[in-house]
Amino acid sequence: MLTRSIQLYLTMTIVGTLACPGNSLAQQSADTIYQGGSILRMTDIDPRAEAVAVKDGRVLAVGKTADVSKYRGDSTNMVDLAGRALLPGFVDAHGHVFGIGLQALSANMLPAPDGAVNSIAALQEALLEWAKTYEKRVKAVNLILGFGYDDAQLKELRHPTRDDLDKVSKDIPVYIIHQSGHIGVGNSKALELVKITSKTKNPIGGVI
Repeated sequence: MLTRSIQLYLTMTIVGTLACPGNSLAQQSADTIYQGGSILRMTDIDPRAEAVAVKDGRVLAVGKTADVSKYRGDSTNMVDLAGRALLPGFVDAHGHVFGIGLQALSANMLPAPDGAVNSIAALQEALLEWAKTYEKRVKAVNLILGFGYDDAQLKELRHPTRDDLDKVSKDIPVYIIHQSGHIGVGNSKALELVKITSKTKNPIGGVI
């Protein structure tokens, strides 16, 4: 993100080309016109513009300041970006923000230098230590949870197995999440609770 950027979350669709004078949109007055900064259109062709006119949350026109100014009416709010950048609203189709909270509530499975888990034995030790430190939390939720292991940085160069996690506990569900957030390993108790067996079919797009 630019240090001098302004992010305007407008529910709008960026128009690829400036509306022509003959277009019905050209007869409308904009609610707001943004100018005086870099308008990022997020398109491969002509990705930057000088100004954008907006009405009812949708773009009337985007392009050169002189052209967009044709949409100025008596009640149009003129916004000077003062050299800052304007971006359209974002739709995040793939985010891991929730993982920040999850990581804060989990045993640290990260390898060095962010953690100390560079082997299966170290992973087991970290889980046991965390379960002992947060014994009340483990009893309250009936779960030992770890986050951040990396099979590529474990001495064994493999993912942990349920047998490895059974050595942490056979009575309490144990679940650890790969640092990518896309892979997880459960002990036998965890797999029993979610009814995953050797006969369970792989989910669409996934592998058990």
